[in-house]
Amino acid sequence: MTLLFLSSWLVRRDDATAPSGLALALSFAGAAVSLLTAWLGGELVAKLGVGVYDDANVQAPSSLDARSRSSNA
Repeated sequence: MTLLFLSSWLVRRDDATAPSGLALALSFAGAAVSLLTAWLGGELVAKLGVGVYDDANVQAPSSLDARSRSSNA
């Protein structure tokens, strides 16, 4: 993620007022990776309790699993 944002900055360093398509694509890719890793971290902490509870259930079903969604509804 950091490399994507750094690459985007390097590409737009010469003309920051009119970024190229590559610079925009790199920055959007960095934002997407950032959001994905934030969601995964939230899964680890909120759903599985990793880093919060000593006896965290790391084998709990994912929030993407249809069975866990139907039981939480």
